[in-house]
Amino acid sequence: MVTYKLLVILQMTMVTSQDVISIAQGMLRGIARDGYMSYTGIPYANVTSSMGRFKRAGLAPRWFDIRNPRTLTCSTVSAAEDCLQLDVHVPSVVGGNWPVLVWITGGSGPYNPGKLVQEGIIVVIVYHRLGPAGFLCLGNDKIPGNAGVKDVVLALRWVRDNIVAFKGNPAKVVIAGQSFGAAMAEAVTLSPMANGLYHGVILQSGSALCPWSFNYDAKERARALGDTSEISDDYIKTLQDSKIEDLVAKANKLDVSYFPFGICVEDPSKKEERLLFAAPYDLLSSKKDNSVPMIVGYNDNEAYVFVSILKEANVLKRLRIGASFLLPDDLKFLNEREHRQTGRQIADMYFKDNITMASVLAYHRDAFFTNHIHRSVRHHVSTSAVFYYQFSFSGDLGVRPEPGVRKIGAAHSDELAYLFYDGTLEGEEGAMQRRLVKLWTNFVKHLNPSYQSEVTWEQTRPDSFRLLDIGAELKMIDYPHSRTARMWDDIYEKYYYTRNKIAN
Repeated sequence: MVTYKLLVILQMTMVTSQDVISIAQGMLRGIARDGYMSYTGIPYANVTSSMGRFKRAGLAPRWFDIRNPRTLTCSTVSAAEDCLQLDVHVPSVVGGNWPVLVWITGGSGPYNPGKLVQEGIIVVIVYHRLGPAGFLCLGNDKIPGNAGVKDVVLALRWVRDNIVAFKGNPAKVVIAGQSFGAAMAEAVTLSPMANGLYHGVILQSGSALCPWSFNYDAKERARALGDTSEISDDYIKTLQDSKIEDLVAKANKLDVSYFPFGICVEDPSKKEERLLFAAPYDLLSSKKDNSVPMIVGYNDNEAYVFVSILKEANVLKRLRIGASFLLPDDLKFLNEREHRQTGRQIADMYFKDNITMASVLAYHRDAFFTNHIHRSVRHHVSTSAVFYYQFSFSGDLGVRPEPGVRKIGAAHSDELAYLFYDGTLEGEEGAMQRRLVKLWTNFVKHLNPSYQSEVTWEQTRPDSFRLLDIGAELKMIDYPHSRTARMWDDIYEKYYYTRNKIAN
């Protein structure tokens, strides 16, 4: 009996020692899951005062007791310390030197990475400041801008310095994100702050070229938040001392396109590292990105998430009069003639004898997603190996069908339901999950998604934009929106990029 008790105690001690690891900040306790361990709620940086609310965060805190796992609730109204945390998910099997996928959150999740980790990689989920706390931008020393993206850079530095403790390989790090998270990931590739911290990139349904992610008018938006025409020390002090809930409420009332605040270009400063020295379009045009292999793509029915809004706005009825009202607000027309002319251009392209919800969704897919993502691919492919994709699988997971509007293909974020679903899927759903997880984890391990696979995913080329269509079958196809892409290139060159310039 005594021997039996000693064995039980020994087994308990072994499990406890496996659950607890030590890093420079202190000791962490993990949670055993199906084939992996999760260490959640780990602080990677800290903001200690209101003066630093909008700036690059400081050193990560230390602790003396064993830190237990914590469930994060990071939102636009959260305190900074609730967002400056990350989760590390590590394979339980014997081994080590695991490649690392760093996932930049674009929203609140949930992110259940079990299927990815079970393929033999570490998955790090990075949370960061959101809303005004993460993206308010005055460009000066006190509110320089891009705090949320700088949080991600600090998280990457934390991974470089600490991932070995989890048996990870800091020389094999791939950063990834979806939607705004993808835009942030691309911004990281354009910044000298992150040099050497990553070795591959995955951009899903987003780009720093999307006007909903980057603000040319960042300072104007910051002034509008306080209804002021000038930036004084008193105004800055008011922003620093205001309750975050009040700032978010004011931000949500701003009459601006898309999100109230996004990525910006900062002014030179001796007190703060500068994330971006120029607008993403200018940096990509001058080939000043960090060239690493990339997966870049979109979902074939991205705009299906807008169906209820479009129905409520009576878009189909209004299109019988004209299409100009649909033009993106970020385009700058000097007169009504330019506006009407561009409206006729998109009407001829999308709605000529075809005023349907399907054509409206195609327009919004291109105007807000694929047009910008394809432009990004064209820039990256001149310096990097780019694996281009279109996710077109229409399954039961993801965005639910809207009454009266058939869902064909994949809506914005649908692929996340397969990448971050821990349950068991059967039939075509299960096959899709296995394929997608294998492609993504192959890329994390080998920077080649079709490594030792039956799937041949060719790199896209500047002279022929081929991509992998990820549907019920996997097949290489030509980029299907070349005609509309040429039109959007012309429109954005004329009315967006040439009319938005930032002095460096």
